[in-house]
Amino acid sequence: MDFWLSLGFKSNPYIVKPLPGNEDGRELLVGRDAELRSLLRRMRESDMHVVLEGPNGVGKTSLVLVAAWVASEEFRSGDSQQLYLPLLEPLQVKEDSEEFVSACYFAIARAFLEYEDTLKRAGRSVPRIKDLRLWLDSPILRTRGGGITSPFGGLTGSASASANSSQGYTQAGFRAAVRRWLSDAFPDGSGGFVGLIDNLELIDISSAAQGVMEEVRDPVLQLPGTRWVICGARGIARSVAATPRLNGVLSDPIDISPVPDEFIPHLIDARLKRYAVRGDAVAPVSAKTFEHIYEVSHQNLRDSLSYAQDFSFSLDPEFFLQSNEARIENAAKEWLAELAMKYERDIRLQPRMWKLLDDLAGIGGSCSPGDHLVLGFNDRTHMRKNVVDLERYGLVTSSREETDQRRRSIEITSKGWLVHYSRSQGLINPTIPGVDPQ
Repeated sequence: MDFWLSLGFKSNPYIVKPLPGNEDGRELLVGRDAELRSLLRRMRESDMHVVLEGPNGVGKTSLVLVAAWVASEEFRSGDSQQLYLPLLEPLQVKEDSEEFVSACYFAIARAFLEYEDTLKRAGRSVPRIKDLRLWLDSPILRTRGGGITSPFGGLTGSASASANSSQGYTQAGFRAAVRRWLSDAFPDGSGGFVGLIDNLELIDISSAAQGVMEEVRDPVLQLPGTRWVICGARGIARSVAATPRLNGVLSDPIDISPVPDEFIPHLIDARLKRYAVRGDAVAPVSAKTFEHIYEVSHQNLRDSLSYAQDFSFSLDPEFFLQSNEARIENAAKEWLAELAMKYERDIRLQPRMWKLLDDLAGIGGSCSPGDHLVLGFNDRTHMRKNVVDLERYGLVTSSREETDQRRRSIEITSKGWLVHYSRSQGLINPTIPGVDPQ
């Protein structure tokens, strides 16, 4: 029998991917009411695009997807006159700004296809959907009567079907058409497509991220009928929003902190209730056990859910069905400790590097290169040498920009937090025998 069904669940309650933009997602977005209100307020009332800043795995993407759904539902129910519709997929910033701009326009075009009926029911203008679908599905522009037929109007050309030999002109025409469609469908103040520009920190250098976002300011961020939400970690989103060229275009970032500890039991209980198909469903990871996992992972929700899944699959369903909650909780703690020991066996670090990890954890798990004195180093170069070794074993992650003092560019990873926790609790040996840790 299916693993989850045998335990009484219709599917995996610890799913890691972002919450969907639907009723289920809204119910499972626990502990985020204040952030949701703030995001919706800025989305509707401000003429600047919203920026979210927060650690990796904190749930920024889930918040945006649910907020876009809430906004669209409030239009449907008559509580709002602004029609907001989410783009179908989050967009990832690319260092090639031209490629990213094209991805944005194609996402908007596909959204017009997806929401054709919704737009028509709302009395909004829609482009010629049949022609648009043909254009998106084929790189061939077919001519009729001496002119090229395209979703953005007739163009002169040869009298036969041909491959597109003027890509630059075609893209310019297509983008002009998308801008016109947006203006027609979403007059000023009437809503728009909500696009998520996610994981800005994937462009590792803040100056590069700034450059890309400045390059897409006019072709993307100035599009009518769009509301963009830009998400990033490690200080990059805040750094980008502060640049003069984007001043007045991007809002001051909303800080998204980890879900407070007191909401975690409710968060997991909501998931278990939503996915249960019978009253006696047995959870491999209860709310109490998940609280422990959440503590070990330093309040990283994504990593905690990942650990919950991995532990669940480490044992057969019969174990959970035949065990009480206390036994399952002990098994989960032992599993985490064994995982930490497995990591530790593969790590070969000098005591000073272990001390850096512990000291970094002591100041919250993140720092900038300028914090070298706080961490006991005389200069940044010496600290960087130790950071490189921690990075090699996946215990920390860092940006490549050492000169930007605004950024907290070095962070402990999920693996690093697990190893640190286990060492601090005496579950694995914190020192190398016979070596002075100083």
